[in-house]
Amino acid sequence: MGADGTQAGTGFGGRFHSDGGPQFMGNSFSTNGAPIYFDSSSDNRLPASICELPNAILSSHFTGRGDELQQIDRAFSASSGDLPARYVIHGMPGVGKTQLALRYAMLASERSKDMYTFWVSAASVEKLARDFSKLVDLRLPGRHALDQATKLTLARAWLEDPTAGKKWLLVLDNVTQETSRMILDEILPRRNSGGRLLFTTRTASIAESCTISSKSLTIALQPPGLHDAVTMLAAGAEMGGEGTEEASYADLERLVRSVGHLPLAIDQAASYLKGYESSTKELLDLYQSEEVLEVLSWENDLSRHEEKSVVATFMPALNRVSQTAPDAVTLLRILCFCDPENIPISILKQGCGALSQEGERVIHTASAANARGAVIDLFRSPIRLSKAIQEIQRLSLAVYTLEGSEQTVRVHDLVQLLLRSKLIAAAEREQWLKMVICIVCKAFEAIGDRRSPRNWSRCGQFISHIEFMGGFAAQYGLHNATLLDANTWAAIYFDECGLYRKAARMHKQTWDRRKAVLGERHPDTLISMGNLALTYGHQGRWKEAKELEVAALEIRKRVLGEEHPHTLISMGNLASTYLHQGRWKEAKELEVAVMETMKKVLGEKHPHTLTSMANLALTYRHQGRWKEAEELEVAVLEIRKRVLGEEHPNTLISMNNLATTYRHQGRWKEAKELEVAALEIRKRVLGEEHPHTLISMNNLAFTWKRQGQNAKAINLMGECIHLRTRILGADHPDTLSSSATLTTWQRWNLKT
Repeated sequence: MGADGTQAGTGFGGRFHSDGGPQFMGNSFSTNGAPIYFDSSSDNRLPASICELPNAILSSHFTGRGDELQQIDRAFSASSGDLPARYVIHGMPGVGKTQLALRYAMLASERSKDMYTFWVSAASVEKLARDFSKLVDLRLPGRHALDQATKLTLARAWLEDPTAGKKWLLVLDNVTQETSRMILDEILPRRNSGGRLLFTTRTASIAESCTISSKSLTIALQPPGLHDAVTMLAAGAEMGGEGTEEASYADLERLVRSVGHLPLAIDQAASYLKGYESSTKELLDLYQSEEVLEVLSWENDLSRHEEKSVVATFMPALNRVSQTAPDAVTLLRILCFCDPENIPISILKQGCGALSQEGERVIHTASAANARGAVIDLFRSPIRLSKAIQEIQRLSLAVYTLEGSEQTVRVHDLVQLLLRSKLIAAAEREQWLKMVICIVCKAFEAIGDRRSPRNWSRCGQFISHIEFMGGFAAQYGLHNATLLDANTWAAIYFDECGLYRKAARMHKQTWDRRKAVLGERHPDTLISMGNLALTYGHQGRWKEAKELEVAALEIRKRVLGEEHPHTLISMGNLASTYLHQGRWKEAKELEVAVMETMKKVLGEKHPHTLTSMANLALTYRHQGRWKEAEELEVAVLEIRKRVLGEEHPNTLISMNNLATTYRHQGRWKEAKELEVAALEIRKRVLGEEHPHTLISMNNLAFTWKRQGQNAKAINLMGECIHLRTRILGADHPDTLSSSATLTTWQRWNLKT
């Protein structure tokens, strides 16, 4: 890896560079790696079966679907061969795909006492990775120290492992076009005939891709028949089932027909009838009112059938809650701009504190000020908040769950669409979005060190909400500095986790938005420009990184001056790029200037100064000036240990670099001790698949090779190549350098 840096927000923040060990280039070599098999005795820690299902979201009114349940079961039973069986349920929103999949999973788990049953949301890449990696949390010791990429690998390997003879059912709910690619490329278990994969999705094309285009393994789910739909409505409304009077039953049929038999709509209608003790005739009158027909003119991508079913069903509940439960309305308006699938209440509670302190900056009208006051009052009162949650759950407008101490709310995306359209006037939506941005993003800021691996799990809860709000900001033409700062930190989180493609995408989005609104020379725009260049460097895209860094440096010199910290950061980053391009003389000249100026301006122990010293040492090493490199690296390591701690990522970088210098001096024992220590700490703190951990693996392999431990070196380098190919890509410079090295070693072995 090279010397790369990160800046964030609108201030000076962020680490200046992070320096890594050397890479050695040569001929390319690729490997797919060997399959991972677990010792089956390790599964003795597990109970005979595990059932991890979101039971709380199963409708209490679920009925029927017997034919569909049998069809799924027959398809799974008829499967043969060594592959896990697959089946896909697809259909329009609200037709009951998730409900059917959940009911099947519950029945399968009850019927088979030795089955492991898991549920994974595939609504977005982040949710898919988060939920799938949680499978590892059920079984591995020390699992909380693993990074997400490692967990994904281990989860898939465990599902594929045939040695334990285990049976499992994995439900992947709400697969999208984006997540289907990740499922097929990275998630999908490809071995173990004891496994079953059940997918839900909205489109037939995605369904076919998940089943290798075999239509016999899919079901196009339709709304239930009239009898089942009426039974569902009667049961949900507690109307006595078969004892219902003839006239009332006829009204139920008309009610069901009016919403197109759509289960989502039927479930909500039942909640309305039960909650408000309304008659079916009164509800039918509401469905036929002009107010309901008027809303059919919204612009959306729903089919006409979906519009009529959802609008006609939910409007009465929204009208009633608007009249009788103002706190519930306030909560629903907040939920309108959060990712609907998983909204932690803790985020909203924490962020409302910031809204009370900083909300004046986003309030421009009297109505917005009143709304802000209502939000603050609601979240300051646990009793009022609890009642509001109960009200929206009672009306089937949202589902509330409690996992441990974490309270979450889930809203169906069609319901959320209607909430935004009918609960918030068009002229007020931007103000509500600004308040939600303040709440969520300020809670995100409160995490503290978002680069620290200790905080990655908490950071991950915010990412989907930040991206969701970003979509609305773009739709409304809203430039919001708080949201762009959060977007920057989300990208830095991805960068720190080694997820460079996601980091580059988010940095590019932020840079484009800041250029358009603030101009190319604004300090915030330059920070985004620098961040994108740094991530390009992590990806080995040195030419693109250099172009951005040269442009940023020229503007900063002209606007800020040559000794401004931001100018010095740009100089240091450009020097690092020159280093990776083999331009040693230019790199050294810049690095010496940066180090001397930083010592004078920031002080000798400032983190930026230490990084400039470390980067100069890297250049000295490449020039063969080992003694000067060692002196700088020892000094940096001692200060970082004392100031940052022995397990801080920057301290580990210094350990790795000093070990590399020792290796080039022939001091194998000292090099090995540092490299082994750094590798073990990185595995524990960053995870086994983090790019920095792979650097340690690469460098330890070199030391073992120099010590004559050829077999160990070749095996470790092969493992490093396999992980780098998957994590960084086959064309990444680090992957290519490790591959070339292994090819050379293998040729030497053949000759000897």
